[in-house]
Amino acid sequence: MKNRILLMILCFPLFAMAQNSHVLTSEEAVRIALENNLDIKIVQADQQIAEINNNWGNAGKWPTIFATLSNTYAVTNLNQELSNGSTIKRSGATNNLTGANLAANWRIYNGKRIRATKKRFEELEKIGEIDVEQQMQRISFDVLVSYYNIVRLNLRLKAVNGIIALSNERFKIAETRFNVGSAAKTDMLQSNIDLNEQEINRTDIYRQILNFKAILNTLLMRPADFNFEVSDTTFHIPIMSYAGALAKIDSQNLELLRAERESALLVQDKIVINSQRLPVLTLSSVTSYNRNNASAGLFLINQTYGPNIGVNLGLPIYNSNIFKTQLRVNDVQQKQQLLQIELIRTQVKRNLLIAHQEYSNAIAVAEVESKNVRIAEENNFISTERFKKLQGNTIELRQANLSLIDAQDRLINAEFRVKIAAITIQLIIGEVGSD
Repeated sequence: MKNRILLMILCFPLFAMAQNSHVLTSEEAVRIALENNLDIKIVQADQQIAEINNNWGNAGKWPTIFATLSNTYAVTNLNQELSNGSTIKRSGATNNLTGANLAANWRIYNGKRIRATKKRFEELEKIGEIDVEQQMQRISFDVLVSYYNIVRLNLRLKAVNGIIALSNERFKIAETRFNVGSAAKTDMLQSNIDLNEQEINRTDIYRQILNFKAILNTLLMRPADFNFEVSDTTFHIPIMSYAGALAKIDSQNLELLRAERESALLVQDKIVINSQRLPVLTLSSVTSYNRNNASAGLFLINQTYGPNIGVNLGLPIYNSNIFKTQLRVNDVQQKQQLLQIELIRTQVKRNLLIAHQEYSNAIAVAEVESKNVRIAEENNFISTERFKKLQGNTIELRQANLSLIDAQDRLINAEFRVKIAAITIQLIIGEVGSD
């Protein structure tokens, strides 16, 4: 069973290399996701709808003009007695009525409702733009987290491969020493167990890499089993200033900007509500043409045509205080939204502080762990040489190997924490993918 597992492990890298894999950079991954991700396309469609709606015609500024045309033909039995004593009787009399109208209505004044409606459409378009940017930032964040998880696992794989090489050397030395009778068989068996443990660890890392590749492929709208390799072999750590990030919150945090646009939307809603309490002045005009042809009756031809123009004034008098109630509700909603904005600002500042503390702490830990790795490497080299010269035992060398792999794992995890904390700070200030 052990030999089968070992054979699979050794063959897996060769199989992977045989595939036509694409080398993917973090910038390319973000670009592909922003171009193809369906969640972004759905939000972009909403933003496009808001953009289409944002026009003066939709707000009601321009006049409405419509035309009607009719032609009616009728056959009737006619019996008319006129005041002069004349009588008209006709069976099957025909009557043809032709009419055409061109009507125009233009609302000249309606309490600033049109302008407020247009402003409302503008705010909705801005909210749509913010929603698109928010979705793009979130997708970019998810892409980079998955991408750098693969980088982290590749670094762990490299470290484990180094430990496997050391463990394999240790096993061969222990086996030679046992064969020549200078060491107990238990040293050789323990070395073999440790080697197998590291090979199992490597298999698990391969599995995790495949899982994160599947997650990243899904974000990029590619088949989950699409084969690729990441180009990054280490973590590029941008310099993040807490004061600089804090100064960008009010102008760049997308959640806060959206809440402010919603507040502006409520202001325009109040104007729209209040406009319904004010007079409405409308200019209207109708140009009509009517012609009635009859084969019998008092009028054989009756034709009228010409324009007319009028001004209409509507004044709301009483509606059970509905508009007044709506205005009071709007005032409460505006105050509520201001509280919501302040709550979001407080939460964003808290999240920024936590993210920057994680960033600073992880940098400090990474610096210490970098020193520990160098110490562990030196200690492992000395222990290996002592073991080769029969001056050390397998327990000492095993402990040195374990200390090295632990130090390497801690360093990789600390650098990964720094990178994720930096990306989190960029998400808070709306700059994911800017480095």
